[in-house]
Amino acid sequence: MTTPAAANKPSALDAFRALGKKPTTPAGQVLPAGMTDPAIVGAKRDKNTVKLGLDPDFVERAKYAAQLAKALHEAEADFKLLQGELRDYGRNKRGTYNEHFKANVTTVCVPYVVEVPSEADSATPGRETKYVQVVCTNRYSVEQEIVQNNKDNFGALYPRLFEEKTVKTLKPNAEELFRQLLQEQGMATEEIDGVMDSLMEVKTTVKATETFEKESREVTDPGLKGILEQAVTRVQPALKFPDLE
Repeated sequence: MTTPAAANKPSALDAFRALGKKPTTPAGQVLPAGMTDPAIVGAKRDKNTVKLGLDPDFVERAKYAAQLAKALHEAEADFKLLQGELRDYGRNKRGTYNEHFKANVTTVCVPYVVEVPSEADSATPGRETKYVQVVCTNRYSVEQEIVQNNKDNFGALYPRLFEEKTVKTLKPNAEELFRQLLQEQGMATEEIDGVMDSLMEVKTTVKATETFEKESREVTDPGLKGILEQAVTRVQPALKFPDLE
């Protein structure tokens, strides 16, 4: 049941509508000699974090980003709630339909009505029915141990209820066992190494260190600097909005 407080609270959709007019992107600013950038001049440092000063040319863009983030945050919460309600509604109606009509449909379409421009030849001028699909796929999560322990109890029903697929993989100590068997056959260490190289694939991955930015400044060779520029790309900065957390 909707409480009076909840009824008066603006929805996430209302928040998006309020953001209809977005501020324009400021033109690039060329600073004269000497530091006059308000973001830098007014910056305040707290340990390893810097709060920039208020920049009149960018303040509206930052505010707009925060407003969008808040609206998205509220919309996500609303959608999660409605998503659960739609799933339950569709699942229940599908069950009722299949039981009543002795059918086995997997998808039901839940209708809703939207306002549209009136048309002279429209059966219902000004209103259009649209649908949200609720797809109940025939996929299930199976508790493996329970089913396997009760396989015999199902009897002839088992293959009608379940499909089995057996895949054999090498255990972690497989290389040690292979080497031991080959040694017992009299193969030399060099020969065994060759056999193992043909049976196994070695893959090496590389990642940049935490001090990569500092260390890369020490590279002066143009060729090496070119390689770094081509091979290493900094990940885009992440945005966080603490007031929403």
